[in-house]
Amino acid sequence: MAERQASALREQFIAVLGHDLRNPLSAILSGMDIMALSPLDERQRLVAKVVKGSADRMSALIDDVLDFARGRLGDGMSLSRTPVRLGPILMQVIDELRSSYSERQISADINLPDAVDCDPGRLSQLLSNLVANALVHGSITGPVTILAHCNDGALLLSVANSGEPIPKAALARLFQPFTRDEIRPCQQGLGLGLYIASEIARAHGGQLAAKSNPNETLFTFEMPLTTPEFTGRPS
Repeated sequence: MAERQASALREQFIAVLGHDLRNPLSAILSGMDIMALSPLDERQRLVAKVVKGSADRMSALIDDVLDFARGRLGDGMSLSRTPVRLGPILMQVIDELRSSYSERQISADINLPDAVDCDPGRLSQLLSNLVANALVHGSITGPVTILAHCNDGALLLSVANSGEPIPKAALARLFQPFTRDEIRPCQQGLGLGLYIASEIARAHGGQLAAKSNPNETLFTFEMPLTTPEFTGRPS
């Protein structure tokens, strides 16, 4: 009982800390946005770019900590589902990652002509986490391939990369939090990206699976499609 209470207290502390860090971080980001509008010399622009990049990374880490705390404290992954054209939303995520990793090859085949009932923000987060994981841990010379389509009443989204395969023992713990150092030591981050992606999949009633061999490492998200119920007078 004491161990469970101590664990709950630690996770509550993480949640409060992550929440309270947002205010000073927002001030830093706002200040950097204002500074970017002012005339700066080359050195000042470089410093502003570095600070802005670091603040954006801090913001992403705080998001990961808060999502982790919500899941562990029993609130679960919050969703705001709505029927949306998911294809353009996913392509925006891919284009942003292409801009950040301009030296890498990221190919995408997104075929989602119909509306999908989902939380578009959360699925964007899932895709971003999977692609970032592929870019960081995969071969720097091999492509990252993204496929998305609907088949047999399900949404299928996959991300593949080449490089060294994930050991079988590590695959069994891949979606557990804080396992990064066990799989790829000396990497940046908290090791929460895949855990959060799997929680997003589970919250949508789907699942996230991984397989890895010398040819490729493949992550596949599968979610059953639901038919949205629209109310109102017929036109």
